[in-house]
Amino acid sequence: MADHQITTGSAARRLVIAGGAGALLGLAGSSLGGPAVISWWYEPPSRDAFSCAGSVKSALSQFVVMQFVCAAIGGALLAVAFFFIRRAMAKRQSARAQTAS
Repeated sequence: MADHQITTGSAARRLVIAGGAGALLGLAGSSLGGPAVISWWYEPPSRDAFSCAGSVKSALSQFVVMQFVCAAIGGALLAVAFFFIRRAMAKRQSARAQTAS
């Protein structure tokens, strides 16, 4: 009997899916924990005693940067995790195929 190999799609497609899912998880994490981190970082300057518009703009720009960084980190970490999980599953499947033969 001929050996049959199961193909599940291209590596680029899997990488994009893993990166996108990780980016969404990182974005969700930064949205939940971001305000607390920004408040730890932020010290309002004394010259804004009567107007806090500059302070608010600064805090929001820091928050947006943190969201992008967390999305990138989440995408990279989930892509690496998917790589190792798929590799372990492939090894397990090949071990089962060898024992079945």
